[in-house]
Amino acid sequence: MKNMVFAICSTIAVTACGGSHDAAPLPADPPVQQQPGKYLFAAVYENNAWAKTKKGFVIKGNGDLYQFDLSDAAAALPATAQASETELTRYFEAARFEFVESLSPEQLNSLWQQSRQLSNNTLGKEQSNCRDAGTFRYLLFQPAGQQQYQQTLIYQTGDFRREQQDSNAGPVKDYLLKQAIKLKIAFVLDPEGNNWCSGL
Repeated sequence: MKNMVFAICSTIAVTACGGSHDAAPLPADPPVQQQPGKYLFAAVYENNAWAKTKKGFVIKGNGDLYQFDLSDAAAALPATAQASETELTRYFEAARFEFVESLSPEQLNSLWQQSRQLSNNTLGKEQSNCRDAGTFRYLLFQPAGQQQYQQTLIYQTGDFRREQQDSNAGPVKDYLLKQAIKLKIAFVLDPEGNNWCSGL
């Protein structure tokens, strides 16, 4: 009987029989790489000074870029730091919502990798810039579980200016500004001057 117990003990892990605990641990599973959710970036321009204007574009997590115009809709972007996917869909797709183009997988991945560590904690101070220029907001939506998103401000300008101090935000901001000009959401007023009031 003793011989049988010894034989069994020798065929299973040493630690199961009270042996040495110095065996190397099994490698841990690699961390799961977080992926973009349904929405990834947006540029939103709102102005009520002269006429109600609410328009912009949104880039979905699959790379599709859509332009929207909510000037005649009552939709409002959630004012909280977190927003649900339902709330974002209700806002972006409340009225005119038109497909524009698809980003290449390489471009989308580059933008995502540069932006995924950004946080509202790295925003600079708000500065008063213009008058009656409205608000241009360039936003990042980071998945926060359970179809929730952390809304992170990359850049805001118009009546008030505020932007990320993190250097990773620079290329993302530049790309979004380029798209805003292309889609006539932001404008170059004076190539040699201050264009913050125009969304740049």
